[in-house]
Amino acid sequence: MAVEVLSALAVGDAPRLSSASNPTTIVCAEMAREYFPGCATAEVLDGFGVSDPDLLVRVLTEAEYAEELSAFVAELASVGPIGIGSCGPDRPGRRSYHVAWLAETTAAERMLGSFELTFDGEWSIGLWYAGTLAAWEAATDDPLRDSFCEAGRSPWR
Repeated sequence: MAVEVLSALAVGDAPRLSSASNPTTIVCAEMAREYFPGCATAEVLDGFGVSDPDLLVRVLTEAEYAEELSAFVAELASVGPIGIGSCGPDRPGRRSYHVAWLAETTAAERMLGSFELTFDGEWSIGLWYAGTLAAWEAATDDPLRDSFCEAGRSPWR
């Protein structure tokens, strides 16, 4: 799945990335609510997760997610993989893998992001993280080391 995700990202195939993504259900009482703006008005969020360097997770409808992903990959001029990092305990349904990458946009902006692969009967993109490298640098001391799972901050309880 990681190779599939990186290949789709490298060629800008947003529909392939969308189809590799699965919706999630966020029960706000089980989460660190400050990371989920939608929890201010709802107790359960259903949809597709998108996060930024501050780890604020927006939960979008399928159409919103596909539209945002399409607009994002259309702006990428080049993408290079960083690697794959594991996150969480070694138990199905609890462990995830971040497929991390660096990219340059058509506006010559450097981006850092990952697609977090989760397992629920099959591997799929469970959450998408992205932001400018400058925003990641402002959020963490070493964005290439401390992004995603190693950030020392977590929306998950």
